[in-house]
Amino acid sequence: MSAGSITWVEALEQRVRNVLAANDLDGLRMLLANRHPADIAEVIDRLDDEDKIRLFRLLPPRQAADVLGETSADATRELLEHLPAEEVGDLLDSLPMDDVAEILTEDVPDRQHELLTAMEPRDAAEVRSLLSYPPKSAGRLMTDKFVRVRPEMSAAEAIAFLRLIDPEIESFTDLYVLNLVQQLLGVVSLRAVITAPPGRRMSEIMNPHIVTVPPETDQEQVARLVARYDLLALPVVGQGRMLGIVTVDDVIDVLVSEGTEDVLRFAGIEGGPELDQPYFSVPLLRVVRRRVGWLLLLFLAETFTGSVLRLFESELARVVALSFFIPLLIGTGGNTGAQTVSTLIRGLALGEIRPRDAWHVVLRELWSGLLLGLILGSVAFGRALLWGSSYPLAAVVGLTIIAICTWANTIGSLIPLVAQKIGIDPAVVSAPLITTLVDATGLAIYLLIAKLLLGL
Repeated sequence: MSAGSITWVEALEQRVRNVLAANDLDGLRMLLANRHPADIAEVIDRLDDEDKIRLFRLLPPRQAADVLGETSADATRELLEHLPAEEVGDLLDSLPMDDVAEILTEDVPDRQHELLTAMEPRDAAEVRSLLSYPPKSAGRLMTDKFVRVRPEMSAAEAIAFLRLIDPEIESFTDLYVLNLVQQLLGVVSLRAVITAPPGRRMSEIMNPHIVTVPPETDQEQVARLVARYDLLALPVVGQGRMLGIVTVDDVIDVLVSEGTEDVLRFAGIEGGPELDQPYFSVPLLRVVRRRVGWLLLLFLAETFTGSVLRLFESELARVVALSFFIPLLIGTGGNTGAQTVSTLIRGLALGEIRPRDAWHVVLRELWSGLLLGLILGSVAFGRALLWGSSYPLAAVVGLTIIAICTWANTIGSLIPLVAQKIGIDPAVVSAPLITTLVDATGLAIYLLIAKLLLGL
């Protein structure tokens, strides 16, 4: 979102607060008329619970449904808890069914059966079908509202058919050619239909080479395929039949959600579906709860650094200048390891690195760390001399940088690979763990080299 649009939403929020404070409900209705649902949803996310409900109840049903599809999980939960089931059912009937499945699973799971009963039977059946697929899968994201055409249909007949199509169809960009048993034969772009001679049949202009996924495919894999092949919609095929399509707008939501989740987990922050919720919409106690676990674990692990210092206390007392370089050394090691971890997690996420590549990756990073260490170690040697250190002490610093960079790169390559092997998300453990390990082990390496070269 650009700076201009942020200013626009902030201005809308302030006006909404002013009108609510004046209890001018008619003025509020006029203010929100024709506003984009995403803007109204962002304002609702920032209001307190009572004002959320007051504002939402003023919206006309169609607009309320659109706004409900944009609000954060906490805001959606709060709004739906204060509405009768029949009213919620009507709102859900107006939303895309994949959005409804997400709401019922993540926002109000305890009311799932009640709200499904309140919906139209046909819509409820579609949502139940989506819920039968694994969470975060193509089956949960797909919609079964797409344009179906027959292979014998002419271009003129297809255009006439499009004029009569169900208004709930989400995408007209591609027409899917199906036979009588709903097998996907090919796809025809709308452009090809419009530019083809009127009598040309779909079977003659369709592309039979189609990228498809089964409904169990993970949503990240779906997003990668859409990006790789520049698709606007990806067909979902199961048991030989076309079940639906995943549209690019849902893929964008997946990319934002997964990217946010990976960034937070990379910092050691755990959580559930609320990970990608707006900053102010997540309660403070929940923020503390999802951060404190890893911080406590890393706090205990960091005590190993103190143990190393106590172990070499006499050496540090004899050569006080050794302590001057500790922040430089462990900081360099942590930065080197973090770069390696970041690179590997990206490679694993994109499928560029596979389990069979493990030893090749480790050797590559070992040599990379050694070369980086030689460069940085030379600079560190000169820097130590400029600070007035003796040649032996400067050599200790330079050699330690080489050792730490090599060690950090090697460990940084192993941690994500081992985590993935044992079924742990590499993004959760890698960054916090590499920092903690390099702090303690890097300090031990430094003091052992100093003891050896300086004869302490």
